Amino acid sequence: MGRTETKQERTPFPATQKVELRQPTITKDDHPSTTQQRTPPPTTRKIEPKRPAVSEDDVRLRAYELYLRRGATPGDEVGDWLQAERELQAN
Repeated sequence: MGRTETKQERTPFPATQKVELRQPTITKDDHPSTTQQRTPPPTTRKIEPKRPAVSEDDVRLRAYELYLRRGATPGDEVGDWLQAERELQAN
């Protein structure tokens, strides 16, 4: 008639057998070294040519021209000097 199953026939592993789960081993070749890792290209920035420094003589000459343009009236020497510096540094 019918066959009866025992508990041992239904389990894939007998109770006496140990199942060992192993972690994969990682070797040195599995990881890229620091020289092999991709790094972003270096950022490039535009290097603007240096402007020649404005000399004190250039500022003095331009301030004198501004003084003459104002009618050679004294009293605003500092304003003439600062305006001369701004104009020369803007160029």
